[in-house]
Amino acid sequence: MTAEQLITTRERPVPASPPAETPECEASTCAGISTPEAVELHTAWPGWIPLLVIAVLVVCCVGFAIGRIGGW
Repeated sequence: MTAEQLITTRERPVPASPPAETPECEASTCAGISTPEAVELHTAWPGWIPLLVIAVLVVCCVGFAIGRIGGW
């Protein structure tokens, strides 16, 4: 295989126009794979619920670690 054939086989066709859902500022390597996000997902969870879940997990892990150290 010559160098010219190698170069032409790796080239990908460029679409005539970008998809409508892809913003102009997005990288060309991402063109065509992004999908618009539903507006409902922006307000699905209040901001304090994920923080509360993280805090409970941290307290459980720290309590387990202290219990393991104390039981040893």
